[in-house]
Amino acid sequence: MTIRRIWLALGRPAIFWAVAGAFLVTAAALGNAARAESSAPPEPPSLESIKSSLDEIEAGVDREDVTAEMLAGFRQTLNATTDSLRGKIEDLEPRANELHQRLDQLGPAPAKDAPPESADVANERADLTKQFSEVDGDLKQARVLSLRAEQLSDRVSQRRHALYAQELFARSPSVLNPSFWMDTLRAFPIELRAEHAVVQTWLSERGDGLRWTAGLLIVAAIIALAIGLSRWWFPRLIAHPTDTRSAKAWVALWVFIWYAARTPLAAAAALLAFDALDLLTSRVEEIAEGLVAGIAAASFSYGVARGLFAPREPQRRLLQEDDRTALCFHNHLVWSARALGVLVVSQVVHKTLFAPLIITVATNALFAAITAGFLTHLVIRLRQIKKDRGEALVAAAWAHPVGLLVAVFIALALIAGYAGLAAFVALRVIVAAAAIGALYLLLVITQTLFSTIGEQTAKGQTLAADLGISAGTLGFGAAVLSAAIRVILILASFLVIIGPWEVSTADLFDTVRNIPFGFKIGEIHVSFEAVFTAVLVLFLLLIVTRIVQRWLETELLPRTKLEPSLQLSIVTIFGYVGAITAIGLALSGLGFDLQKVALIAGALSVGIGFGLQSVVSNFVCGLILLTERPIRVGDSIVVKGEEGWVRRVRVRATEIETFDRASVIIPNSEFITGVVKNWTRANTLGRIVIKVGVAYDSDPVQVREILLDIASAHPQIVQSPPPGVFLLEFGEGALEFELRCVVADVEKALSVRSDLNYAIIKRFREADIEIPHQQRELRWRAEEPDKDRTGPFSWSFRPSGDGGESRKL
Repeated sequence: MTIRRIWLALGRPAIFWAVAGAFLVTAAALGNAARAESSAPPEPPSLESIKSSLDEIEAGVDREDVTAEMLAGFRQTLNATTDSLRGKIEDLEPRANELHQRLDQLGPAPAKDAPPESADVANERADLTKQFSEVDGDLKQARVLSLRAEQLSDRVSQRRHALYAQELFARSPSVLNPSFWMDTLRAFPIELRAEHAVVQTWLSERGDGLRWTAGLLIVAAIIALAIGLSRWWFPRLIAHPTDTRSAKAWVALWVFIWYAARTPLAAAAALLAFDALDLLTSRVEEIAEGLVAGIAAASFSYGVARGLFAPREPQRRLLQEDDRTALCFHNHLVWSARALGVLVVSQVVHKTLFAPLIITVATNALFAAITAGFLTHLVIRLRQIKKDRGEALVAAAWAHPVGLLVAVFIALALIAGYAGLAAFVALRVIVAAAAIGALYLLLVITQTLFSTIGEQTAKGQTLAADLGISAGTLGFGAAVLSAAIRVILILASFLVIIGPWEVSTADLFDTVRNIPFGFKIGEIHVSFEAVFTAVLVLFLLLIVTRIVQRWLETELLPRTKLEPSLQLSIVTIFGYVGAITAIGLALSGLGFDLQKVALIAGALSVGIGFGLQSVVSNFVCGLILLTERPIRVGDSIVVKGEEGWVRRVRVRATEIETFDRASVIIPNSEFITGVVKNWTRANTLGRIVIKVGVAYDSDPVQVREILLDIASAHPQIVQSPPPGVFLLEFGEGALEFELRCVVADVEKALSVRSDLNYAIIKRFREADIEIPHQQRELRWRAEEPDKDRTGPFSWSFRPSGDGGESRKL
C-alpha cells in the first residue's frame, strides 16, 4: 500500500519530467542533425548531367528484364531530377525577364544610315544580348528536360502498373500443393540468415552505449506519455452526456482520432528519435518505416471500429446495433486490420532482405487465407445472432452475402494458384470496410457540425451577427460548404477503395508533391498555387470593394452635398469597377493575357449581341441611367402607364413603387427609348386644376375672389407663380370656372386638391353661391293611340326648355 501511495503521489510528476527530458533530448538531437545536414548542402546537378541521367532512365525503361525495384529507383531519380529542374527554371526565369527588360530599354541598334550611338550603349547592348542568349538557352533547355522528365515519369508509372498486373495474375502453385509449402520452408532459413546479418551489422555499426541509452529513454518517455494520456486525459475528454445523436457523433469522432493516431504517432516519434541519434542503418530504417506503416494501417481500422461500434459502451454507440452484433463487427474488423498490418511489415522485410520470391507468395497466400477465414467466421456469427434473435439484422442484409461471396472467391483463387489476386481482393475488402466506416463517421460529423450553425439555431444567429451577415446568408453558405465537404469525402473514399491497382507510398507522396505544380491549359501552365492565389486575390478584392462601397454609402458621401441619387450612382459604379478589376487581376495571376481576353470578349460580343440582345440593351441603358441620371432615386415618374416613386436603379432594370405600395420592375431600355414623365426632375412643384360651376345668378367677381382667397390661404400652395381663376365658358346650366395653382410638393397634390374642394364647398355655402347640377323633368301627356298600340296612353321623355329632359315610351 505504501508503494502504491508513493506511486500515486509521484507517478504523474515523474511522467511529466520524463516526457519533458525526452523531448529536450530529442530536440537537441534533431537540432544537431539538422545543423549537420545544413552545413554541407549538396551541389545541384548540371543540365548535362541531368540529360545523361534521363538518357540512362529512358534506355532502362525499355529493357525487357526491367524489374519493379529498378522502376522504383528510376522514379526516385526522376523525382529528384524534376525538383532540380524546377529550381533551375525558377532561378532562370527572373534573370531572363530582367535581361529582356533591360534590352527593351536600350532598344534596337540604329540602322546603317542612322547616326551612330555611343560606344558605351553599344557595348552594354552587346553584353546584355550575350548574357540573355546564355540564360535564355539554359532556360529553354531546362524546360525541355523538365518536359522529358515528366514524360519519362508517366512511362515509368505505366510500366510499373503493367508489371504489377502481370504479377497479380501470375500463376503460382496451389495452396493445396504440399510441395509449395515444403519449398517455402526450405527457403525460410535464407531469409533468417539475412535477418541475422542485418542485425549483426546494425549492432556493430551503431553500438554507441550513450546514444542507445538516450534512445531508450526517449522511447520509454513516449510510452509513458501515451499511457498517461490514455488513462487520465482521454477519459476526461470524452466524459460527456451522450443522450443525443450529435453528442454521440462527437464522442465517436474523438475516439476514432485518438485510437487511430495514438500508436502510429508514438511509433513515428520513436523512429524520428532513433534516426536523429543515428542509431539506424539504411536497411533497418526501411524495416522501421514499414513497421510504422503497418501499425498505422491496423490503428486506423481499430479507431474506426471503436468509434462506430463501441462494444463496451453501448450508451454512446453511433450505429443502431445490439451488443452482440456490434462486438462481432468490431472484432472481425480489428483482427482483419491487424493481419493487414502484419502483411505490410512482412512485405517490407521480404523486400529489404531480398527474400526468395516463394516466401512473398506464401505470405500473400497466408494473408488471403486468414482474411477468407475471418469473412467466413463473420458470416457464421451473423447467422447465429440472427437465429438467436429471431428477427432479421440490418447489417446482415449486406454483410452476409458480400462476406460469403468474397470468401468463396478468395478460396477459389488460392486453390487455382492465383495467390496475388487473392491477396489483392483481401486487401481491398479490408480497406473498403475501414474506408466506409470512416466515411460514415465523417459524414455524420459534417451533418452534425453544420446543423448546429443553421439559420434557425442560436449559435448560427450569434455567428452571423459576429460575421456581420444575415442568418439566411450564413445558412446558405453552410449548406453549400457542407455539400462540398461531403462530395470531397465521398470521392476520397471512392478513390481509396477502387483506386489504381498498384499504389505505393512513393506514388502517393509524388502525387501530393506535384499538386502545387498544377496542369496546363493549352500553352498556359496553371498551378494549383496560382489558382489558390487568384481565388484569394479575387475574394479579398471583392471584400475590399464591398467595404469601400459601404464606407462611401454610409460615411463619406452622406457628408457631401451630392444628391442621394448621385451618391447611389457613384457607389454602384465603384462596385462594378472593383469587380472588373478583381476579375482582371485574378485572370492575370493565372497567366491569362488580358489583351487576349479582351479579343475573346470582343468576339463573344457578336454572339451576345444576337442571343442576349435585350439583356445587353438593358445593361447599357442601365449604365446610361447611372451616368446621365435622367431619373433619380426618389423621383415621381410615369412610364409605361405606371406611376410611382423610383426606389432603385440597377444595371438591368429599375424598381418603382406605385401609390398602391406595389413594386414594379421596368427594364432600363424603356427609360431610354420610351417616353418618361418625371414630376420631380427639376423640382417638386406640381400644378393642380380644379373646375367648378356656379349658377348664372351668382356674382362672378365674388366667385373669383373666394377661389383666390382659398388658394392663397392653403400652406402647400406657392404664391410664385400666384394662383389664377379663369371663367372659361358659359355652360348649359352653370358658369364654368377653373382654379389653377401650383403646389410645393407634387406628392401631396391629391391631398391639396381634397382640401381645396372642402374649402370651396364651405365658402360657397356661406356666400349663398349655388353650385347647380343637371336637372331632369318628367311630364305626362295624353295622346291619340297609335295604330300599332293597344293602350290608350303613351310615355314621352324629352329635354325641357330649362335644361330638363322628356322621354316618350
